Amino acid sequence: MFLLPSLGLASVSDTASAQVNTAWATDQIPVVHEIAEQQFDRHQLNSLILQVLVNGEVLVTKAMGEAMTGVPATADGHFRNGAIALTYVAALALRLSEEGLVDLDVPVARWMPELPGADQTTLRMLANMTAGYPDHVANEEGFVLPFLDNPFLTWSSDDLIAVSLSTPRIFEPGANWDYSHSGYVILGQVLEAATGETMDVLMHRYILTPLKMSGTFAHDNAVIPEPAIHGFTAERGIWEDATFWNPSWTLPSGSIQVTTISDAARSFDAITGHDGFLSANARQQMIEPALIGFGSPLPGCPSCHEMSANFSYGLGVMLQGDWVFQTPLFGGYAASVGTLPEGRAHVGRLTIAVAATYTQASVSDWAEPLPNWADETARLIARALVPDNPPPMR
Repeated sequence: MFLLPSLGLASVSDTASAQVNTAWATDQIPVVHEIAEQQFDRHQLNSLILQVLVNGEVLVTKAMGEAMTGVPATADGHFRNGAIALTYVAALALRLSEEGLVDLDVPVARWMPELPGADQTTLRMLANMTAGYPDHVANEEGFVLPFLDNPFLTWSSDDLIAVSLSTPRIFEPGANWDYSHSGYVILGQVLEAATGETMDVLMHRYILTPLKMSGTFAHDNAVIPEPAIHGFTAERGIWEDATFWNPSWTLPSGSIQVTTISDAARSFDAITGHDGFLSANARQQMIEPALIGFGSPLPGCPSCHEMSANFSYGLGVMLQGDWVFQTPLFGGYAASVGTLPEGRAHVGRLTIAVAATYTQASVSDWAEPLPNWADETARLIARALVPDNPPPMR
């Protein structure tokens, strides 16, 4: 029998309860393996790496497939974490706020007076994506076509903000919700201006070092340390290795990262799952579904919609039911990390992190918006482990 004596599962008050919970955890191990193997085969994945934590302790770590042709994927393989770093940027803003270095509800004009709309825009609006700065990633002429023509281009934060500002604002600050990479690029610049430090220094001091994220590295270029998980895509019309596409367009300079599955799982669990890394007040601000009922559809804004219990946005995180998620998908990489915070399930705090890369057969039509099979896998695991409080499927 595979015993997990270190699992401090869910408000255990006596030995009998501990045995029941340890037995529950042991029973879930083959369930996780089965779902992973089914998903790997069903979607003809090139690689699939996952880790499941219960109350911060590892239940399962699994790696399948290839990092590149003929090279097995391993659990310590590095992949691009994309939007997971949005959570780190928001956590950084919250920690700086608690130190009195920034005020999330003060207009950013204090630090960036030349930015259009800065006198009406707060750091909180940037962090919860209600600021209304158009997303540079959605700008066909300014970003999409140049990127598809040359995915190795270097984009500075100033470049990305200029692309955003080249498009007329379609709603006033705080008037609606729209997913915007540009808002976070601006947020990064505000935090730098407020502290006099670069984002790279701030992220190491406040996030990577305290969380002991030894497998996570910030690079504003295409570097991926070995062992590297290679990403593959046909979104430019040909099947190609996209591992070394330049990710400089994705996030604020200094927070563009590669990571490991363990770092992704442990950090998200520590930030969103329980008080400690963030204070109770800061974590509540991050994961409280305060925007439910806010927002509405708007012509010319594909992402604009009303926030609901099935999808709302906190500070740097998606809120879906009782779950907290980030689900990056770009440049041949798909990933998902989801946490059911403490107090929301009888089994205890649960975090599931999954990363995947594709074969050409993984997607039926590469010209359409791509499916995130890592996210589907994470949610299927979550539904199997916590059937009485599952996350919504997307």
